[in-house]
Amino acid sequence: MIDIDNTTINKDTTSRHINKYENQNLIHRMVLGRFLDAMAEEIKSAEKSEILDFGCGEGFFWKEMMHRGLDVENLTGIDLRDDALATAKSWFPQHEFLKQDLLDWSIGKKFDLVVASEVLEHLPGPELFLKKLLEMTSGKLLLSVPWEPFFRLANFLRGRDLLSLGNHPEHINHWGVRSFRRFVSRYAEIIKFYHVFPFLIVVCRPKA
Repeated sequence: MIDIDNTTINKDTTSRHINKYENQNLIHRMVLGRFLDAMAEEIKSAEKSEILDFGCGEGFFWKEMMHRGLDVENLTGIDLRDDALATAKSWFPQHEFLKQDLLDWSIGKKFDLVVASEVLEHLPGPELFLKKLLEMTSGKLLLSVPWEPFFRLANFLRGRDLLSLGNHPEHINHWGVRSFRRFVSRYAEIIKFYHVFPFLIVVCRPKA
């Protein structure tokens, strides 16, 4: 059963997403742009395939992918926030966006590519979600998470979340390079693992 009260979703989640993607600060846009460029490169080979976006939010990520020339044909996005899903549906009426608890989802199909971008750091028991995402792909799983402690440091230096020393109030999992590689490799075969400051990017697949 979906219970938003048991997630890290806050009242300002939407405003934070808007600020992340519409912030006009040149340094912010350069840093975010490099990350989105890297993610677009990973998705490019699968843009004509069946794609699942876990934690799709308002669809800002896919607007950025579109701006980078991707023409995604078959996208399913799931999230828990009604307002975010309404926005995503208004921007991309050709795609499917569902209010769905991943762990309770029995869809009966697998996707060629599953994307979970900036989601796992928000989730209690992230290993449960990682295992479920791997079960849902017949191809690859694309993950990204904040690269700590650099993400927090960057937040602090630009005056964000000062009382928590730069830690985003919704982030309950904090990974560096070694700890995230170790976490993912317990459950998946890692194909690519790299960082684009201040994010970690992993392409992996279910273990044989």
